[in-house]
Amino acid sequence: MEIYGTGLIGLGAMGRAMLEAMAAHPRFRPLLAWDPDRAACAGAKEQDPGLVFAESAEALIRDPGVSVVYIASPPASHAAYLRAAAEAGKKIYCEKPLGVDIAESEAAVAAVEAAGLANAINFNHGNALASTRVEEALTSGALGEVAKVDIFIHLVAWPRPFQSHAAWLAGRAQGGFTREMISHWLYLTRRLLGEGRILWSLPRFPADPALAELRLLAELDFGGVPVVINAGCGGAGPIGTEYTLWGRDISFRLHSGGGLLASDGGPWRETLSEIDDLGAEDKRRNLDAAALRFDGAASPLPALRDGLAVQRLVEALLEAPLEVGAD
Repeated sequence: MEIYGTGLIGLGAMGRAMLEAMAAHPRFRPLLAWDPDRAACAGAKEQDPGLVFAESAEALIRDPGVSVVYIASPPASHAAYLRAAAEAGKKIYCEKPLGVDIAESEAAVAAVEAAGLANAINFNHGNALASTRVEEALTSGALGEVAKVDIFIHLVAWPRPFQSHAAWLAGRAQGGFTREMISHWLYLTRRLLGEGRILWSLPRFPADPALAELRLLAELDFGGVPVVINAGCGGAGPIGTEYTLWGRDISFRLHSGGGLLASDGGPWRETLSEIDDLGAEDKRRNLDAAALRFDGAASPLPALRDGLAVQRLVEALLEAPLEVGAD
């Protein structure tokens, strides 16, 4: 059983979380890391005293001990790192969003696929327990016909406090909650229901053209099922997401932290209360699935091409105002 020596590019919130998860997983061994921010490197070193830092991202990618390159840098940089990893013949694990420029992402994915390299993109729901349970119920017919999907997100402000150190997340060029949060739920919807198309989209931006969206209202169609997004910033209240898939016989609501509620017409009831730490469980499950993909075995984890399909939807949603294919 191969243990994958991993080089981590980017040591922000996501990179540090992956560093912790990989250090605890039997199939991955963090070997090298690189980030241009010295404070981020210092924090990662405190977290993992044995971590070694490369002189550059390019040196990390070329290092013979690195078999998997994990990319958690800002999304505009992903395409260049993907191409470099493809040229070096390395397996690739990339954070979402895949990118912000469609043409660049298409070329990068084509390069990785032409090289025949195992690759994966890190959507939260790739092998999460809640989304897997929903998929099983949908496949078995237990839900009955799906009537609709609602995606509701409330944020007091963007970025969220744990991300506030990353200035690019606040910017319209690369950041925003549509790319960072809604992309996870679009991936899940596509996985459950098939390809999606936008019926209409109404993002709202602040007066400052450099800043990311404040609100997004949109309706999409996935396999004939209407999907409505209502997301935005402002006002007191719990921060988080409610993703509700309304079935004829059973409905499911996934919420922040990996939890899963179910209803057969009565009150919502928790279905995963036997799991002590769903967040940790889902990180382990996703790395289990990543290892399978890198082994060349069947894996539920999405590939870069799935990330490209989600990127196309996300970038189209942010083009205001938008009405495409409305009936």
